[in-house]
Amino acid sequence: MNPKTKSCAGCLKRITNGNHLSCYLCSDTYDLDCANINFQLFTTMSKDRKDKWTCPKCHNKKKKSDNTNTPIIPKLGQKRNRRDFSSSPDETESNTVDQVTQRKKLQTSVSTDSSPSHIDESLLSTIRLEIQSSIDRSLKTVIESALKKEFEAIKIELNTLKDLKTGIEFLSDEYDRMKTELKTSEEKVKLLTNSNNSLLIKVGELSQRLNLIEQHARETNIEINGIPEGKTENLNNIAKQLCSVISIPSQVVEAASCTRVRKMNDTTSRPRAIIVKLLSVSKFNKKNPNEKLNTTHLGFTGTKTPVYVSEHLSPHYKALHARTRQVAREKSYEFVWIRSGRIFVRKNEHSPAKQIKSYETLDKL
Repeated sequence: MNPKTKSCAGCLKRITNGNHLSCYLCSDTYDLDCANINFQLFTTMSKDRKDKWTCPKCHNKKKKSDNTNTPIIPKLGQKRNRRDFSSSPDETESNTVDQVTQRKKLQTSVSTDSSPSHIDESLLSTIRLEIQSSIDRSLKTVIESALKKEFEAIKIELNTLKDLKTGIEFLSDEYDRMKTELKTSEEKVKLLTNSNNSLLIKVGELSQRLNLIEQHARETNIEINGIPEGKTENLNNIAKQLCSVISIPSQVVEAASCTRVRKMNDTTSRPRAIIVKLLSVSKFNKKNPNEKLNTTHLGFTGTKTPVYVSEHLSPHYKALHARTRQVAREKSYEFVWIRSGRIFVRKNEHSPAKQIKSYETLDKL
């Protein structure tokens, strides 16, 4: 047998577990059955109580309480009366018998559970267990209720987040769609811009060609400005007289081509220009710088006004020529002239001539 293994002093069985008590008087060891203690009470016993535990054998050996206060024995310090001894022996015997307190015999085996302390401990343990169980149930109910409320709130929040997620996904899809459409639109705008630029270049080229064609159609025309208008005027006679003055044979004048044209500025008081289609243009003013062509040369009386003979320009080149004369005055250019429908400028006699093809060329002067 293992020397460390203990045996119960009551049933002499070996104790294989730690559920036992040792008497602090006789040091005998008892299992819980022989100690008459249930396991629940054993687990609630404090260490101090276990150390002061007494076995049933030692508990029965304890001295009984003092019985000096019984009726047959006088109290301490009280004298007996002599008349107590004067009674007859029979009376004395009967009185003695009547006054003797009869005690019940003690049971041979006294259970530790029957003691008031053990009963109180068992009751307190049961009460503690009931209270603990009630508290546990209450706490469980409260916790479950609180958790249920929290879970409901979390569930609502999750549903809200789900709806929010759906909304965000929808907005994201719409953003991607709009981004794709914007990219497509940007590409279309870029293509249209390139196409528009190409068309503008072509339109500019066509406009320039049209202006050249219009100007070429006017190469044999001259424009006469400054001739007074009259209701009975004869433009052919005026053209023939002009040709005779500037030494051009009158047969070069084409009668069908003599006509007045509308003024570019209707508010001016100057007379409308006369267009005459000639085969050649004279240089009368260069030969007569002191007496340039004027109305007296053509037989008009009254105030002498200059007469200007120039090539018949298209509306585009006529406006460009007017703008060129204005810019030339602003930038101190001395010479502006037209030759074969082309506009030229020169800063002075020593500078080279520059052709004005468009307004952009004019801006670079």
